[in-house]
Amino acid sequence: MGSVKLFFGAVVLCFFAGSASALPAQENKISVVIDQAVARGGAKVGVGSPMTLRLPGIQSAHSGLFLGQMIKVDGKLDQMILLDSNQRRILFANRAQVEINRNSLQKVLRPYPQVDGTCTGYALHHLFAQIGTTRVAGNAQLAATFSTEFGRTQFLVRAINDYYLATQRRYSILGIMKGYGREFGLRCDKEIFPDSNSAIRHVQEKTLRGIPVLVSFYTGPNMVNAPFNLQNFADSGALDPRLWVPRQIGERQSGGHSVVAVATFEHAGRNHFLMLDSDWAEPRVWDASAYLGGKVDLKNLEFYSCDAAE
Repeated sequence: MGSVKLFFGAVVLCFFAGSASALPAQENKISVVIDQAVARGGAKVGVGSPMTLRLPGIQSAHSGLFLGQMIKVDGKLDQMILLDSNQRRILFANRAQVEINRNSLQKVLRPYPQVDGTCTGYALHHLFAQIGTTRVAGNAQLAATFSTEFGRTQFLVRAINDYYLATQRRYSILGIMKGYGREFGLRCDKEIFPDSNSAIRHVQEKTLRGIPVLVSFYTGPNMVNAPFNLQNFADSGALDPRLWVPRQIGERQSGGHSVVAVATFEHAGRNHFLMLDSDWAEPRVWDASAYLGGKVDLKNLEFYSCDAAE
């Protein structure tokens, strides 16, 4: 976690902290059949598409959801993100380890892990990089910026500098985003919602079209465990399940955090967000029905996004 957030004149420091059956899986490979392709984010097979998968050493087929083709910031294929509903776990598997019956898979950026308390700078980078890599909006300048290592690195440094150091728009996420938007042919806005259902619908509507949403919030004193176990398929290693989520009213405020929602899906009747959180080197899943429900501190929960300029 890490950012400096400005709310109502108060600067708050935060701290780093189907129908088809899958074929039998080959040794050390996962066999996946997309049962129903759900188009999202400019891809024919989007996050939340139901699937059937077979895993090495397991006789029965498992049901699940496709959660994206992860790519590195240079556009190279990285890992597949697969939700195994039977075992309530999310698998991160190298592309070569997954046999899948569809193309045109929705792309999800692998986040940069942050250095020290700079989450908002990284969130700004992740938001524009996600738009740049999927090309759902923006102009040639946006595409050019994220097409080279030099451009990507310069933009990350710029975002950190603009938010934490520069005097003109320091601590103003919207002001910084509007400046970038003018360069990249985008219109950027900020939203605060009176209820959680409106907030969830907003993120669903944006991400359905491939538009990521930066979410900035105060945290409570404790992290929560993610709704699913996380596992690296290559070495069966368990990944850190913890998350920073928006604080509930009445909780002691311990800092602020900024993350980027890149997709949404429904599982077992609950709404979930796929998040780029710079505290982690892989996307994380929010149970939005839980984390944005109850007595969440909605007045300090901000949603930022950029769409095609009119």
